[in-house]
Amino acid sequence: MAETDELYGVLCAHAARYPLMRPTDAVKLIYHGEFGSGHMIKNEAAALDRLRAEYARIIHDETMPLYEYIGCGIARVNLAAVDTNVLPLERLNAAFAAAANGVHGSTAGFKAKLDTLKAVCAEGRFGFGTAELDEYLGKYEKAGFPPVSHSEAYRQAYKPSYRIIRI
Repeated sequence: MAETDELYGVLCAHAARYPLMRPTDAVKLIYHGEFGSGHMIKNEAAALDRLRAEYARIIHDETMPLYEYIGCGIARVNLAAVDTNVLPLERLNAAFAAAANGVHGSTAGFKAKLDTLKAVCAEGRFGFGTAELDEYLGKYEKAGFPPVSHSEAYRQAYKPSYRIIRI
């Protein structure tokens, strides 16, 4: 029950902060909370090179929270808020790799979290309704619950650039 309450709070907070979220964005949030980044890091040096390149391209924004808790001891570290004098990219990359290689959820846990998403959606907290969410989730389940990308609306509005870590 505590995990459900925690996720409920996370979803409500993200719905308020990111009103242009679409079903895929909410599912991505839950996916990260259950499975971490969703992929293994086999080459930390290559991951660090990608992180450095991404960090060099982004627009830095001190108003963005550095950490956004997404549940189950997992957080997104927003690259736009990273001060490399405080959080060196090497340290962030190591934390990202550790989380990517160490967070393993379950389909059953993920499905239970999707039920919490449905409940939050039914309260009208998102910019999409239950019919749109149900349609999306039906297709998503048939596809086998794969990792998903942010919606174009979310990418355009919020320029997401983060790494998933354990906290």
